[in-house]
Amino acid sequence: MNKVSKISRVAYMSGGAMLAACAAAADLTLYADDGYQGRALNVVIDERELSVRNFNDRASSVVIESGAWVLCSGDDFGGKCVTLEPGRYASLRAVGLDDDVSSVRHRDPASIGEFKGAEEIARAAASAEPGTDIVLYADDGYAGRSHSAGQPQADLQSEILQGKAASVVIAEGEWELCDDTYYRGQCVTLGPGKYPSLKTYGLTRGASSVRHAPPH
Repeated sequence: MNKVSKISRVAYMSGGAMLAACAAAADLTLYADDGYQGRALNVVIDERELSVRNFNDRASSVVIESGAWVLCSGDDFGGKCVTLEPGRYASLRAVGLDDDVSSVRHRDPASIGEFKGAEEIARAAASAEPGTDIVLYADDGYAGRSHSAGQPQADLQSEILQGKAASVVIAEGEWELCDDTYYRGQCVTLGPGKYPSLKTYGLTRGASSVRHAPPH
């Protein structure tokens, strides 16, 4: 893996602006290279196995926007673990976890999304159709064309919403939402809750495909 050894002042300043825009969409953002470079992975919920997101033993730097996070070298929060508070960590080598992060979790219990309780979520889903686990909306704030689903949807643009989902209600399970069709591009995993704008969770272009998250 190529590491960033030197960053020019101009690149650093422009990169800082891009970093702020990207990291603000997630509670924690892992980067494949030092200095917040390389592939980025936005995280909003605990991840027991980063291998299912194709990011096992890859993280070299991290930005934490919200809450304290525990980063561990083993799956299921095992092995060597380090707790980091909100901030920017340009090299995980300093904490002994360079290219050695396999799972991450909130240090403290976290509530994902605008969770209003099981009864309200169930009512939202029940109003759509039987077997609904997720309800997708074309616009922010649960507005516009909607579609309910209990099974993966590989192409929301042409087959379902004729566009991209901008907000969602998840009634059951964890779902992976991606901004490109067939589960490609930027993806985020979300659990039960109400999400009035997917931009908040890193999907600035909305969701074009959704599926059940791989089992932990």
